[in-house]
Amino acid sequence: MLDPTAAYRTSQVVSASRAGQIVLLYQGAIRFGAQHLAFVERHDVEQSHRASIRCQEIVTALRGSLDLSAGPIAVQLDQLYDFVLRRLADGNATKSPRPTEEALQILRGLLDAWQELAARPASGLVDDPVEPVRSRAPLSAPVYADAGAYAVGGARR
Repeated sequence: MLDPTAAYRTSQVVSASRAGQIVLLYQGAIRFGAQHLAFVERHDVEQSHRASIRCQEIVTALRGSLDLSAGPIAVQLDQLYDFVLRRLADGNATKSPRPTEEALQILRGLLDAWQELAARPASGLVDDPVEPVRSRAPLSAPVYADAGAYAVGGARR
């Protein structure tokens, strides 16, 4: 089935700044994590698993995009992503809400920081305000599309 909002979401993701795209990814990850918790509460094992895996995929993409040679901030983010991924996997395996809640708390804190960064006007001093966490590889379009879909309230089909 054709998703009528796909073009809008694609446009939103493509036109966003690098920091804006990262914000969309965090929003998507948080939405999937929250869905996981809701499905766990309803004892829907299959849907909770799917939501958790989608959340983990986005965090994995964020982690994989880090350039660890960029400095200590990138290394610290890598360590946070590792912790978040372990908590998400534990929450998925045990169907216990606590590990996922812990992961979401960290993702929400990171989202707040990235939203603040994305809202800053370009200073002209640095070409890319996200330089400390520059990518070693671009984030994949499917991950962006997933995050964009859920950041704007749509559903991926």
